[in-house]
Amino acid sequence: MKFIGKLKFFLFFLVGIFLIYWVYDFFAGPESLKLIVKNKDKLFFLILAHIPTLYFTSASWFILLNSNKLSMIWAYLITWISQASGKFLPTGIVSGEFVRIYLSVKKGIKTSEASSTVFADLAVATFSLFLMAVFSFVYLFFDDKNFIGEEYISYFYWSLLLIFFSCLLFILLVRKRFIRFLLRKIFQVFRFSLRRKLVLTLLKIDFFLYKLSFKKLKVAFATLVRLLAWVCGAFEIFIFLWIIDVQANFLDLIILESFTGIVRALVFFIPAGLGIQELAFVIVGDYLGFSGPISFSVAIGRRIREVLVGVPAIISWYFLFNKKDVS
Repeated sequence: MKFIGKLKFFLFFLVGIFLIYWVYDFFAGPESLKLIVKNKDKLFFLILAHIPTLYFTSASWFILLNSNKLSMIWAYLITWISQASGKFLPTGIVSGEFVRIYLSVKKGIKTSEASSTVFADLAVATFSLFLMAVFSFVYLFFDDKNFIGEEYISYFYWSLLLIFFSCLLFILLVRKRFIRFLLRKIFQVFRFSLRRKLVLTLLKIDFFLYKLSFKKLKVAFATLVRLLAWVCGAFEIFIFLWIIDVQANFLDLIILESFTGIVRALVFFIPAGLGIQELAFVIVGDYLGFSGPISFSVAIGRRIREVLVGVPAIISWYFLFNKKDVS
């Protein structure tokens, strides 16, 4: 099984590298690099621009967590580290969320509470992205008469539907206490006994998610805050375009952020979204009127930001959590 897992990672990694090379070669990658190198002295602004995004991202989780054992500062630090690890570890966003759970437990949060709030926050993040994408879709529908006839529009239809039904399915499974149901079936049908500690943890996760699903105001507030994080992501693109001296309509950047976010979410199994993220920026950017070099430079700028923000996060992980007492 380990060999199969490594083989899958290697294959997906190769696909990502191939896509990056193809986008680089086809969409004037050297020209994009020249734009960035020319303005390299301003790239530190990307770090500053990411602070609001990271703040609202961690705040939405903090709202759901609602624990006295974890301050907003620690929620911010843990989210920062987990997002960075999601870019550098093989399984991407999945491993990043497990890192968030692991670090939360190290800070004294119960495993069941940490796991359930992280799962809930993922659902909130997905639904808020869906809302922003719907806004973008409606805006384009009324603003551009040719929008419906675009070549790639069917992909956006299906992506939106898939994300919507994924969120709906998650809520349904939580309300129907699916984890509890599954544990019962495992015992009744397969007569397979799990470890008592694992069963109790899973049941606690199931119950915590069930209770949280009825706290509509809290979930709505967390969704609103997470929506602000996506908007701040568009602001990061605005800052990068300012760095390379390109003017853009902020609404166009919201569209760019939402549709590329959907693509990244759907292909989460590609390590760090290699190639996919770049291709998405180029395709959506082209529709919005950005040239190939500009769109690809935005994608490269996002990668640069991930490195500039991510490397210090990984280092901080070692110094902040590689101690017996992290309180």
